[in-house]
This record gives sequence, C-alpha cells and structure tokens, in this order.
Amino acid sequence: MKKFKFLTFIIVIVGVIYIIPVTSIGDINKNNQEKIEIVQASVNINNKNNVDEKNIKENSLSKKDNIKFEFKQIEKYEKPLVYKIKYPVFNNKNIEEKINNQIYNLAKDFKNEFSQYEPIIDDEKLLFILNTEIYNLKDNLLFVKFNVERNYNTYPNPVKFYETFIIDLKSENFVNTSDILNKNYIDLFYIYVKEYFFNNYGINITKQSENYNDIKPTQDVYKKIFLDDKYVYVFFYDYKKQQETFTKIPLEKLLPYVKEEYLQTTTITETTRETTTQATTFKETTTETTTQTITTTATTTETTTQTITTTDTTTEATTNQLSSKRKIDKNKPMIALTFDDGPNGAVTNKILDVLEKNNSVATFFIVSRRIEKDAEVLKRMDKLGNQIGNHTANHKDLTKISTEQVKSEVDIVNKKLKDAIGKEASMVRVPYGATNDNVKQAVNSPIVMWNVDTKDWKSRNTQAIVKEVLGKVKDGDIILMHDLYGTTAEACEIIIPKLVEQGYQLVTVEELLYYKGIEVKNGVKYFNGNKK
Repeated sequence: MKKFKFLTFIIVIVGVIYIIPVTSIGDINKNNQEKIEIVQASVNINNKNNVDEKNIKENSLSKKDNIKFEFKQIEKYEKPLVYKIKYPVFNNKNIEEKINNQIYNLAKDFKNEFSQYEPIIDDEKLLFILNTEIYNLKDNLLFVKFNVERNYNTYPNPVKFYETFIIDLKSENFVNTSDILNKNYIDLFYIYVKEYFFNNYGINITKQSENYNDIKPTQDVYKKIFLDDKYVYVFFYDYKKQQETFTKIPLEKLLPYVKEEYLQTTTITETTRETTTQATTFKETTTETTTQTITTTATTTETTTQTITTTDTTTEATTNQLSSKRKIDKNKPMIALTFDDGPNGAVTNKILDVLEKNNSVATFFIVSRRIEKDAEVLKRMDKLGNQIGNHTANHKDLTKISTEQVKSEVDIVNKKLKDAIGKEASMVRVPYGATNDNVKQAVNSPIVMWNVDTKDWKSRNTQAIVKEVLGKVKDGDIILMHDLYGTTAEACEIIIPKLVEQGYQLVTVEELLYYKGIEVKNGVKYFNGNKK
C-alpha cells in the first residue's frame, strides 16, 4: 500500500511538471541559440529570483469570459546582460503567441546589438526592462503596450521607448491604427501634439517649422496608440528632448473616429492596468499598480548666432588635419558624420574600416570610461585622420551641475586623451545637447550639435538608420550617430560608400566648418556647416 501511494505521488509530481506552461520568447545562452525563456512566475529563475505570486492578478477581458490573461514576470541573467520582463499569459494561445513573439523580437534585438560589447568592469550590467500593459475596447480590440527601457549601470540615463500593438479579437490578427479609425483621426492627433509643444515649449508648429516632419499629420507619424478607460495615448518624437514621448487625449474625443464595427457591444470593459516601477538597477522587482506620468520638463535649446569669416580658403587641408591621401574641394558638397558615446571595440573598428576603405573620416565624441579600454582603437582613429571630440566624463546633463563640475567633466576626458594619443579634444559635444550660459562659459570650447539625427539609439535597426540619412542629407549637414551598436556599424557599411558615390566628401566637423568659411569660437554652438 505504501509503495502504491509513493508511486502515485511520483506520477502526480511528473504530471505537474509537464503541465506548467512555458512560453519561449528566446533563450540567451552560451550556445547562441538566441532564446529567452518566459517561465511561469512560480519557477525559481537561476535560483536567484522568486516572483511574488500575490502580486499577479488575473484579468477578465470579456464579460463572456472568452479571454483571460494574467501577468507573469521573469528575471534572466547572462553576464553582462540582464533581462527583466513582465509578459501576459492568455487562455488563448494564439493571442499569447502573437504578443510574446513581439517581446522575443525586442529581446533578441537587444542581445544582437550588444553581442560585440566588451564590459569594462566585472560587475557591469546591460539592462533590458520590458513592462506590458493591456486594454480591451468593447470586447473587439485588444490594445497592447510595451514600456521598454535599456540601460547599463555605468551610464546615467537609460534609453526609453514604447511599442504598441492592436489585435482584432474576432480575427485574432494584428491591425493598424488606420484600420480601426475613420479618416481625419490624424488631424485630431496633430492638434493635440501641437498643443503639447505649445504648452511645454511655447512653440507654435507650422508647415514652415524646421521640425514639422517629426509631427506632421500622416499615418506613418501617428501609428502608435494605446487606450485605457479614460485616455488614448498618442506616441510621437519629441525633437526637443530627442526622445519618444506621448500625449493624452480624452477617450470620448476618440470614440467618434472608431469604426462602427468595433463599437457594437456594450460599454467599455475596464481592466486592471499594471505598470511595474522602472528602475535603473535590478535590486527590486515590483508589480504594484501605478499611475504613469509624463515628464514635461523642457531641455533648454539655445540658438547661437554663428559668426562667419570672409577669408578665402584653400582647397587642401594642412597635413595635421588630413591624411596625405585626402584632399578637400571647398566647391564640392561635404558632410560630417559624428559618433557619440564610444569607442566600443569591434563596433568602432568596423566603422573605421569602412571609413578607411572609402578614404573618408568622421568625428568621434568620446566618453572617459572607454578611453583606457579602447586606447588602441583611439590611436587608430587618430592615425586615420579622424577628429576626436570630448563627450564628457560621465554623460551628465551639464545644465544641472555646478560650474566646477562642468569643467571637471571636460577636463577628465581631455587629460585621458592626452595620455592616450598625445593631444586633447578641440571640440565638445554636450550630452543631450543641453546648454545654458554657465555651460557655454565653463566648457571653453566650440560646442558641436547636429541637424540630422539618425535615431539609431531608438530604432536599433540597420535599414531604419540608412533611411534617416540617404535621400535626406544635404551639403553642410552634421549627422548624429552612436558607435555603441552593431546596427549602426552595419548601416555605415551602406551609408558611407553610397554618400561617396553620390559625390559627398565625408569630413570632420573641424574641416566642415573651416571649408564652409565659418569662424569657430569657444562657447558657440554649431548645428551644421551652412552659412546663415
């Protein structure tokens, strides 16, 4: 009898193990299978983190109980990569798979982007945080939003962005915003986004505005939305903050634009909206319900008049500015490619390879933490005739620290550059483009801005980066990129030869301003090489 009971116990345990569902969105392991396992919250992950089951809430999406879901959470470690993901588990496996496949793709992109990243310190961490929110509109449409954060613990400010998806619950397929809304909804969104810029920055956007294309009323610009029981959240690019953000529109304003077929049931079903507090360290796991707020603090962007000299220039730079093989013709178009936040080992070398192959140069704005680690890359960069600029020691917002601290941020990098390559940086790019009178005085160098942002930090997509450059750039442009990401290097392998083929000379920022006849002064900001 005891043997029978023991055998029964073993059968039950084995059965439970096989019944526990596991949804794969990728696995990050040593054999490079690129798989991260989304595991039930009750499972101990790497014997380090147990998710508190009492914080997991089941949510009914339908009054008919057709669809149910619950949020699960995982923390996954693969040094130096750390993943923290909140994902939904549905009783409908088709919908569950569609949503979790999107999470898989985001996590996979993160792994691929940093596959060549070399940690400087033993405990350095690259963090990927993804929190999921879900809302159901009248049992017809399922709105899904991912709040994504990517950060590393030696960098002060994480990159945050959003991904949104809409699922038609009848067909169980993804649909676009334009599929569910009647025409003219874009005008509604545009009105509220214009209001956002006016309220936050005092800017009245018109078709003649320099950044009109970032928010103009098109389906491509306003394709990302999310609903809750009170608002529709419309996502767009805030060119002042240089990041993606959103504005809220009362839900009753949107309902007249929703196609009738999606409004044929009773009132809107309210679901519990969960947001996990986003942290920049992985010390705490929390799934408490919070209210998401929008930070509307504006980054000061000041326009400084650029003084232009009338002195005639030669068509050939001095030997200390150019390699012996390069000559610059001031009458031909030229562009300055710039790269921030490096150098980063193999990624930067890949960019240098394609520059060298095409007899071109660029400007690299360096942070101090990479200098000792990549001293050989810096030496190669300098030897090939590239300009090395200063991007401060710790990438802080210089407008929020004292004059002495600003000077220290710049001086630390210059000292390390002097030790590594025998010279200091002659120009500075301030983090986030944030300046004020104190910063301009304390930096005591020309301040290099940009007028073309590839948004490579946001898209992490080779073709998207290429699209932001080819066909859009013009003579005198200063283009912003980052040599942290493999996708940026891949984009450069396409962009650089194509620009050269189109007749552009790829020069340093110093060369661009010099040949465009622009006098360079300390404390003055330069956005491009065009005379005004």
